Amino acid sequence: MTQGVTKPWLCRGDDGKLYVVKRLNATYLGCIYEWVAAQLGIRFGLPVPDSQLVYIDDLLVEGDDELTNDLGCGIAFASELKDSLQEVNLERLREVNKPLLLDLFLFDYWIKNGDRTLTDKGGNPNLYYNIVTGDLVVFDHNLAFEHYFSSLEHKTLHAASSVIKGQTDLFTDVIDRAHYQARFEGAMTDFDAIIDFIPHEWLDGLKDADGEMNRIRVLLNDFVNDNFWEALA
Repeated sequence: MTQGVTKPWLCRGDDGKLYVVKRLNATYLGCIYEWVAAQLGIRFGLPVPDSQLVYIDDLLVEGDDELTNDLGCGIAFASELKDSLQEVNLERLREVNKPLLLDLFLFDYWIKNGDRTLTDKGGNPNLYYNIVTGDLVVFDHNLAFEHYFSSLEHKTLHAASSVIKGQTDLFTDVIDRAHYQARFEGAMTDFDAIIDFIPHEWLDGLKDADGEMNRIRVLLNDFVNDNFWEALA
């Protein structure tokens, strides 16, 4: 929670659970991306923490300028806190099963998330593991659905790319297109419901909310086209 520019806060919900909460400092658009990507990630089968839309009462932030500026009162995006986490490095990633890394590589490619980079020169993986169980934890998608996403950069800089199959080798012979298309389709089954849950106050803060929602839908449905897969070659 001390990393990055979105300045999330650790908050306890009225359900007793601890959540990492983002709102104003992450921007409403960033919160929308977080919500949509988290919901799709869970449905796709990634180890994404449970996410909620939470309400911050004005009494909770009143008199605190930092809380007022970072969160403010209203509906926020909340990701359930996971304990005992440490950010991955390349050495740790080499111990992770490759099917899961391939899932992560394809998911980020699908949602056009270029903000999960890691090479031998460093990066920003936005990927953690539980130091007790070794399980991966995937989160932080406020920069997904990029307008100018680079397939080439994704193949060379993504956190999973260097340990899936060499460095920048072809990926096509290890990707089961039919398998992943079915998983994308499955995740998209609830897309309308996911969008319907987005708070009006977030959407009202956008210049063209309907246009943005349609852009995301078109981007996500691109997997039915050959060029979606050919760009991985």
